[in-house]
Amino acid sequence: MRNRTRTTLATTAVAALLLAGCGTGSVPGTAGEGRGGPPGQDHGGGNGGNGDDDGAARNVILMVGDGMGAAARDLIRLGTVGLSGELEMDSLPVEGRAHTNSADPETFVTDSAAAATSMATGVKTYNGAIGMDLAQQPVPTALEVAEELGKATGLVTTSLVTDATPAAFGSHVLDRDEQSEIARQFLESSQPEVILGGGEDYWYPAGNPGAFPDNPPEDPSEESQGSAGNLVDRARELGYDYVTDADQLAAADGDRLLGLFANQEMFQYGDNVEEAYDPTVPLTEMTAKALDVLSAAEDGFFLLVEEEGIDSMAHVNDAALTLASGAQFDRAVGLARDFAEEDGETLVIVVGDHETGGLTIESLDDPENPDEGGDGPSAEDGPLDVANSDQQFLVDWTTEGHSAVDVPLTAMGPGSEELDGVYENTRIFEVMASAMRAGVDDGGGDGGSGSPGVGQRQRFDLQSHRGGRGEYTEESLTAFARSLELGVSTLELDTHLTEDGRVVVWHDDTIQPEKCRDTAAATPGDAEYPYVGDRVADLTLAQVKTLDCGYQQLPGYPEQQVVEGNRIAELRDVYALAEDYGARKVRFNVETKVEDGQAGGPGMAALTEAVVAEVRAAGAERRTTIQSFDWNALNLVQDIAPELRTVALADPASLGVGQPGTVPELGGIDIDDFGGSIVRAAHAQGYDVVSPIYTSVDEAMIRDARRLGLPVIPWTVNEEADMVRLIELGVAGLITDYPTRLRGVMEDLGLKLPRAYPAPYGS
Repeated sequence: MRNRTRTTLATTAVAALLLAGCGTGSVPGTAGEGRGGPPGQDHGGGNGGNGDDDGAARNVILMVGDGMGAAARDLIRLGTVGLSGELEMDSLPVEGRAHTNSADPETFVTDSAAAATSMATGVKTYNGAIGMDLAQQPVPTALEVAEELGKATGLVTTSLVTDATPAAFGSHVLDRDEQSEIARQFLESSQPEVILGGGEDYWYPAGNPGAFPDNPPEDPSEESQGSAGNLVDRARELGYDYVTDADQLAAADGDRLLGLFANQEMFQYGDNVEEAYDPTVPLTEMTAKALDVLSAAEDGFFLLVEEEGIDSMAHVNDAALTLASGAQFDRAVGLARDFAEEDGETLVIVVGDHETGGLTIESLDDPENPDEGGDGPSAEDGPLDVANSDQQFLVDWTTEGHSAVDVPLTAMGPGSEELDGVYENTRIFEVMASAMRAGVDDGGGDGGSGSPGVGQRQRFDLQSHRGGRGEYTEESLTAFARSLELGVSTLELDTHLTEDGRVVVWHDDTIQPEKCRDTAAATPGDAEYPYVGDRVADLTLAQVKTLDCGYQQLPGYPEQQVVEGNRIAELRDVYALAEDYGARKVRFNVETKVEDGQAGGPGMAALTEAVVAEVRAAGAERRTTIQSFDWNALNLVQDIAPELRTVALADPASLGVGQPGTVPELGGIDIDDFGGSIVRAAHAQGYDVVSPIYTSVDEAMIRDARRLGLPVIPWTVNEEADMVRLIELGVAGLITDYPTRLRGVMEDLGLKLPRAYPAPYGS
C-alpha cells in the first residue's frame, strides 16, 4: 500500500482545501500557541466601520516593515510627523501585537525567513526555511490561496525579490539562499502577476550582467550569479513585461510585470560599503503600479509590500537611514490605506516581521546622564531632529542583530477586527486566508462533516468535458475557445501519445468512423492509409493531422455544433490557446488515457512522462491536474512531478469491489482493504481529488470525503436535475458536456460564475 508523504505545494488535506475553495482559513495543526482565539471569535474590537460583518475581503494588502518593532515606529513618527503627528500606519483603526519567535531548535530568535513563513503559511518553522515546515515539507501560502481563489497576486520589495520575505509567499525551498530556485518557482509555480524589486543578479547566469553592470564601484561584490539559466528570458516567454527603471515601469501596460531595479538590494549597506538609501524606483512608485495592475483583476488580488531598508539599516545601526526607509514605507502604507478606503473591500495589514537592532529612543546627553552606549557597534546614534519641533533625540542600539520582542500590528478593512489583541504571527495567515475564503464554507457546527450550503462557495469548479462536446465538436480547439468565451473554471481533456511521441488531445484509443474520416495519405504511397480504425499509438502526428474530425454531428448530441474540418490538436496547442486568450486563471484537467489491457504498462509510462513534459514546457504546473482511471499513472506522476496534483478517476462498478485480489487499474491495491470506498483508497494513495461517475455519488461519499479533506468532482453530469442534486450534496465541482447549462444552474443557485474571456482581437 502506498501511503507517502508528498513533497508538493501542500499536504493532501490542504491541497484539497485549495482545490475545493473551501475551509475556514485555519490549517489543522499549524496554528501558533497562545493566540487570541480563532478567526471569528469576538475580540472586542468590532470592525470599526472597516468592512462587511462577514469579514469577506476581495483584496488583501500585507505591508511588512522588515525589522520594524515598536521603537522603530516611534523613530519614524518622531522623525517624520513629530510629537503630536500620526503616521499613516498608526491611523489604521485595529491594533494588535504579534509574537515573533521561530521554532528553530537552536534559538527562538527568528530570522526573516522563519518569520515570513509564519505569516505566509500559518506554520512556525526553523530559521532559514522558505515556505517549509519543521519536517521540511512545503506548506501552502497566502499567495497560493489567493491564486487558487482566482485572485491576481503581487510581490513588491526594496530588497531582492527573491529575499526571505517575498520568497516565503511565492516559493518553497529548504534554505533562503537558494535564490535562483526561488525565482524559478515564481515563474513556473506560484506565478505572481507582479514582481517588483531588486536582485537581478540571481535572474542571469554568471557572465551575463543584464541591465546592471557587474562589480559596480559602489559595491564591487555585486555580479550576476544565477544558477537556473536566463530567467528574465523565461519570464518574457511566459508573458511578463520586463522593466528596469522608473520610466519603463510607468510605461508598462501589460497584466504581467517583472521589474528588477538593482543587482542586489535597491540601496547600499554592509561591510566595506558606504550606506545609502536612495532607490532608483521608490517603494511608493512600485506600490502604486502594483495596485494599478492588480486592481484590474476580476476576482480581486493579494499584494505583499515590503520595505527592507528598515531592517538593513538597523543591522548597521544607522538611525538616519532607518528613519529614511521607514518614512518611505509609511508613504506606501498611505497609498494602500487610500485604496482600501475608496474600495471598501480590502483588508490592509501593517506589521514588522521581527525587531532589529534593539533600538530605544533617548534624550540628548547631559552631564548628569552621560552616554552609557559606548563607542563602536551599538553606540548611541544621533542627534536626530524631532519633526515640526526644535527638539532632538538619540537612538541607542543594543545589537546589530534581531531581538525577540513582539511587533506592533495595525489593520483596517474586512476581517481586520480579528487582529485585535495579542497572538502568534501565524495568526496573520489565518486571518488573511479566512478573509479571502469568506463565504466559501458554511462554517456550521457539524465539524466539517455536513454539506456546505448552496450559494456559499466563492469558487465552484465548472469543467467543460472535452471542451463541452454537447455544444461543439469534442476536443476541438474551437470547443475549448468557446468554453473560454463562455466562462469555465477548467478545460477537461484527454491525451494519447502518437507513434512519434507527440501528445495529442483525443479521447478514443482508435480513430472512430463516427468522429473522423480520412482525407489523404500523409505521404504518397503510405501503406498504413487509410487511418480510420487504427490505434492512435500506431500513427504519427502527420498521419493524425490528415484526419477530418469535424465532418458530422456526433450521434446522441443533437445540440452539438460541428466544427467543420477539425483537426486533432496537440496538448501544447490547448495551452497556447489559453495564453492567446489571456486566460491565465483557467485550469486544465488532463487525462492520461489507458488502453484496454494495458494498465500500468510501458505505454502508460511513456504517455505520462510526455504529458508532464508538456505541462512543464507550458509553465502550467500550478494550473494543471493529471487525472486517470489508471492509478499507476497517478503514482508515476507523484514520483516524477510531485508539484502536480492528481485526480483519481473511478467507476466503482469496475474496481472489483467484493472480489478477491486487485484490478490492474488500481496500481496494486485492493479496493476491499478500504471498505470498497474509492474516497478512502484515493486518500490513502495521496491523491488530491476523487472523480467518480456521478451516479455513485451520495451523501455518505461526500461526508467521507469532507472528513478526509478530499474534493469530489463527478463525471459526466449533463441533466439539470442531477446538477442541482450534486451541488446540494456538496461536490466541489462538476464535469459536464454542457457548460452553458451548468452555468445557468450555478447562476440560479447563487454560485459565483467563472470568468469569461473575450476572443483575442482579430481572431
